[in-house]
Amino acid sequence: MRRCSTNLFVMTAAESEASGPFMDHEAIFFESSNLSTLVLKVRRKPDDLMAHVRRIYFCYLHALSDPLYAALLDLLIVLDDKGHDLSRRLITGCRSQLGSEQLLALNTTSHDVQQVQGNKYSLFTKGLIGTLHLLQSRDQQQIHHDALALAQDFIEYSQLEEAMLTLEQALMRESARPDIQMLLLELYQSTSSSERFRQQYGSMTEKGVPLIDAWGALAEVFAGKTL
Repeated sequence: MRRCSTNLFVMTAAESEASGPFMDHEAIFFESSNLSTLVLKVRRKPDDLMAHVRRIYFCYLHALSDPLYAALLDLLIVLDDKGHDLSRRLITGCRSQLGSEQLLALNTTSHDVQQVQGNKYSLFTKGLIGTLHLLQSRDQQQIHHDALALAQDFIEYSQLEEAMLTLEQALMRESARPDIQMLLLELYQSTSSSERFRQQYGSMTEKGVPLIDAWGALAEVFAGKTL
């Protein structure tokens, strides 16, 4: 199983010249997962630094340049001008998988997150659905053990189909809950389930269910894609 170092949070001058940010002697284990699940975990818990590191590791390992840039960018936004050792080590270690413009942008962003320029994979700029911001995610109220919590448990184990089904069934009972609607939309987008989204959107619209604005935003996203 791939592992990542506890030393990610501390960087020496010698380590900054290492070929990559993830060493063989690592002590922090990385779960076998997929990018959609890792992205959802970051979105649900923006302050979970290990979730960010796992996402970065996955993108680095699979040479996904644009998603890697977005993952590093989202971490910088969450750190909010703190954790310079961690961000510097990760950016320096991942430089072989980044373009020169991306590297320049990340180094600039680490000093001024207000000037951030994201891409379609970014969570906390204009990426994905783009209607919820980081502060809104941080201010979410504690969720009771219900269908939403069950769906989140499914996501933890990469069972995204089960999570979507759970949320769809929950909306039949509690159709107006914005938290359930939002997580379902995130799953639709992260899994590119455009047809499933359209069916659910059409059904809820026909019933006159109060919908959050993100439904319309995601409809526009899917309409502009060739799936």
